[in-house]
Amino acid sequence: MTKSTSPPVMQGAPSIYMILGALQSALWFFALPPLCKPIWQAMFDKLSPHISEVFLWSIMFPYFVLYALVVAMPPYLLGWDFFEQFKISRDPWPWRDEREAVRWEFWKLTRRSLVIDTVNMLFFGPVCVYLKGALLPSRTLSFSMDDWPTYLESLSDIIISVNLHEFGFYWSHRLMHIYPMLYKHHKVHHEYKRNSILSAQHFNPVDYLFSIAGPVLLTSALVRPHGITQLQIGLWIFTANLDDHLGYAFPWSPVRWFPTAAGTDEHEFHHCINMGIYGHKLTLWDHVFGTYKVYRRWRIKQWQTIKKE
Repeated sequence: MTKSTSPPVMQGAPSIYMILGALQSALWFFALPPLCKPIWQAMFDKLSPHISEVFLWSIMFPYFVLYALVVAMPPYLLGWDFFEQFKISRDPWPWRDEREAVRWEFWKLTRRSLVIDTVNMLFFGPVCVYLKGALLPSRTLSFSMDDWPTYLESLSDIIISVNLHEFGFYWSHRLMHIYPMLYKHHKVHHEYKRNSILSAQHFNPVDYLFSIAGPVLLTSALVRPHGITQLQIGLWIFTANLDDHLGYAFPWSPVRWFPTAAGTDEHEFHHCINMGIYGHKLTLWDHVFGTYKVYRRWRIKQWQTIKKE
């Protein structure tokens, strides 16, 4: 991380890119429900609410594949200057490193990640959702067309859910670092000192349950949004997770354009330094509980180094 730098246009800074990010968010909020509505009944009418939730979670796997192909792979493979100006680390990607040992370790970790990511998204995640429905049948979500939410109802549930999830993730993540008994599971995720898209779901099963599935399922059980709203929430949270581990701080990201959003480089810092920045999408709880300070000090030093150069 000592060789990291900031992109020319920062995430959240006023620019045409920020407007592009905001427009993507507007499409997610305003366009997704009417696009899904015509096929919603065909998708969920014959399924129980319990199984519908499991199916909803399973949608994240094809979304992961789509994100990897459309968002991640072009900059990874093309290496264009336009993309590289937003690259967080100055070091070359490990698959392009001149050292054979570095390349070999990367491909070894990649093979593990392909297995771990797939198992987490297609097995552990759906199993956790199924168990939530079995243990808390009264807290399942509605997928009925009769209960289709208004935009105002969806907005209310989204705001509450995102903030509840952020609080739950912050503390589950921080506890994973505080207690050695928990960190032995979380350190699997920290096998990546520099992130790429495959690190996003690279979790030990215990860590996955505690810090990934747990906050999402607890939030949905407490708020009980409609299924379409939960799909929006899930896509927002998952996009932020993928963006956290992209390795590029793209200023047009749909989850980074507003003032309270956490930057992609903040989570990259967390992986490299292994302290502070325990939040997910927002900087709120890191500021409240004092765990943002270490990143702020590092950022000041980085800017001083850049100015000297």
